[in-house]
Amino acid sequence: MVDNPEIAGRMSEALSTAAQCSSTETVENYSHLAAQLQELDALAGRSLRSHVDGQPILAKLQQGASLTPDELQTLRSLIVGDADQYLKYDDDFENAKTELGKILGEIRALPSPDSNLDSLMHLRVLCREASSALGPVLRYLEQKERVSNFEEHTRGPLSSDAARILASIVRSAAA
Repeated sequence: MVDNPEIAGRMSEALSTAAQCSSTETVENYSHLAAQLQELDALAGRSLRSHVDGQPILAKLQQGASLTPDELQTLRSLIVGDADQYLKYDDDFENAKTELGKILGEIRALPSPDSNLDSLMHLRVLCREASSALGPVLRYLEQKERVSNFEEHTRGPLSSDAARILASIVRSAAA
């Protein structure tokens, strides 16, 4: 599956921690898993950057030269490849929208809480749950917007401003 031994090892560690989380549901276990997943994400990002030579594309962008279709595809991978993958494989968007709708329906159905402590506490919990459901919705829409913006700005010949901005993004991605 993964031919990078360091990534394979980190994946195995994270999956082992996930199994431990399933058997012993503690904040400590899940926090440890979150840290491992962040490390794995960073390692995968470094590995991706080492596999893609963005220098020729960067030079062309800085010179204002046209990119070949293959170079444009590489540029797309560098800038919005993660967003493309997110949109392709994420199935939480519809589920999160449905969950958000249910929670908002519960808020709508609440009697006026006034000063009833239980009602106020229930409202707070529902607001927090709605905020949690909003996370995947916002993340999906942000990725969709990133892809759309990239496509809009790379359709046809690149303007000098667009080339400069894209070069800046490639430089920061390589850092």
